[in-house]
Amino acid sequence: MGNRNSAKPPTSSTVPTSRTVGGMIHNLQEDIICSICLESFKNPVSIDCGHNFCQDCLFTHWNVSLNSQYRCPECRHLCHPERMYLDARLKRLVEKIKQLHLLEEVKKKMPTTSSVLGQPVQLVSLDDNGNLYLDAEALSSCLEQEEVKDTPVCLISTIGEQRRGKSFLLNFLLRKLKNLAATDNSWMGQEDEPLTGFEWHPGINCITKGIWIWNQPFLVPSENGKVALFLIDTEGSMDIERSMENSVKLSAFSMLLSSYQILNLSHMLKDPDLEYLEMFLHVAESVGRQYKLKPIQHLDLLVRDWVYPATYGFQGGQDYLQEILQRLKGQPSRHPQVLQTLKSTNSRCYLMPYPGKKLVMGTEGTIADMDEDFRECLKNYGNDIARSARMHIKRNQDSIPLTGTQLAIKIKDLSDLMKQYHFGFSSPIQMANTFNLNTKEQLQKQFTKFIQEQEQLSRSLITSLRVTPASMTKRVQEKQQKLLQECNDLLQGDEPCRTDIVSCLENYLQCEAKDFLEYYTRRYKPHAIKAGIAIGVGAVGLAGGAVGAGVAAALLAAEAIVLSTGAAATFAIGTVAGAGTLALVGGGVGAGVGNRIGNAKVQEVRNMAEDNNEVEEEEEVNPSDERNLISS
Repeated sequence: MGNRNSAKPPTSSTVPTSRTVGGMIHNLQEDIICSICLESFKNPVSIDCGHNFCQDCLFTHWNVSLNSQYRCPECRHLCHPERMYLDARLKRLVEKIKQLHLLEEVKKKMPTTSSVLGQPVQLVSLDDNGNLYLDAEALSSCLEQEEVKDTPVCLISTIGEQRRGKSFLLNFLLRKLKNLAATDNSWMGQEDEPLTGFEWHPGINCITKGIWIWNQPFLVPSENGKVALFLIDTEGSMDIERSMENSVKLSAFSMLLSSYQILNLSHMLKDPDLEYLEMFLHVAESVGRQYKLKPIQHLDLLVRDWVYPATYGFQGGQDYLQEILQRLKGQPSRHPQVLQTLKSTNSRCYLMPYPGKKLVMGTEGTIADMDEDFRECLKNYGNDIARSARMHIKRNQDSIPLTGTQLAIKIKDLSDLMKQYHFGFSSPIQMANTFNLNTKEQLQKQFTKFIQEQEQLSRSLITSLRVTPASMTKRVQEKQQKLLQECNDLLQGDEPCRTDIVSCLENYLQCEAKDFLEYYTRRYKPHAIKAGIAIGVGAVGLAGGAVGAGVAAALLAAEAIVLSTGAAATFAIGTVAGAGTLALVGGGVGAGVGNRIGNAKVQEVRNMAEDNNEVEEEEEVNPSDERNLISS
């Protein structure tokens, strides 16, 4: 039930322009043809005479030629193969001309925007390569027309699986919006009145292609003035003829365009529906973030053909929505964005019964062919949307209302980004894997940055001594645990997939931490020795000793000893080296002081060396100890 992607005959005013552009593109294409293969250049090369050919074509031509000389296939000029070079500029030109031709072909398939109001026009289409094409002229004709450009807008859009009555529903909403003043059932039309508006018909073949908009706004009063309402029809998702990436792009684009979103479902909300909705939301959120557009402002889950408890409408729908939320809360990591959206007070659910065999088997959509309970639900739902839609003005992420012109500008910019946006997954499982891998990479980058910051601590002697190796180990372990917990909270998908990602991240963090802590310990010990020597030198100097060349020798000897000692003993060894060396060369009072300090420190070193392993294992972050280490 939808709209064909077929264009009406162009008006006379547009034909000359179209032909002129097409003719220009045709002329450009003639200039990028290889005279050997008669196709567009592939890896074009230039030769001595200035002519261009495909690289492979020219090689083949010269290799099969019986003549031993290399001549240009066009002018027969003698050329040298070593002076042949790839023409990068020509290659880029070929690619651009191909894109121009592609856009022109897409535009030919698009319907020419008509100035006649009261009909559907196509806003968005996808070419065979999956490139999104926005008809900017059609968008402007709707959102920038005189009575809309400075008016807040509300856009009601439907998405969902193909062939589930989306266009059928929109056509009845059209009837209601055309008869807003009607307080009875008269807006639904005559009993035998055929349903018109967005193109539709019963059956299994999909009609709607891309995204269509009813180009006539419906101006309704609100507290702050008028609001312009538009209806939007979207190609059905999960179409086997359409790639998953293309379907997701269209649905995500429809979400960003609308302010009142209807997700059209069959029978019940199934797990595949949740998975596809998660993909739609993920892409819409990623793209819309750059233009401050929310992917969902208001969401109706419209469940068609409900046959379980025979309680229809919003009453039964809200009970069913609570059941869905309970299921999702049991596995919050599987569909996190869906859970967040459905928990919002702006999400509702409406249940509709089976419409009746006559209507489904093939009619013109008349009221007479509907079952009575379906007709009643359709009437109530239409009345509710018409009554509440004016409260759902399109807003940006700062909740500021957008006028028609403001939204048109954002959508034009957004379409350019959507053309380039490739999210790299074609199924819910692939989406979860892609998202999880991105999460892992981001957390790994966080840890790398953390390690780099800590590494700076070991460069300076003073800052290094403020954090002992044991303290640094604790600090690194705490960071690891924090990142692993964050990973668990962010991951999506089934438990096995999430477990593998966490395990992989944990192994990475452990390896990086091990390498860094070994490096930090090696750096820390020489700094501790130097600090101890400085203190030893200071103690002897106060007693009148002299500093001799023996300090250097003592330092080297101390560093050799340090290899088998811990951090605390290292500092003491440095002190012994400083005082003991000066005792040897200072003489007099200095020698006596140096000997006394040296003997005392040697005993400390022996005690600490014996218990070194326990000291390293039991050492904790103690700021006062660290300050004492520096100031002893």
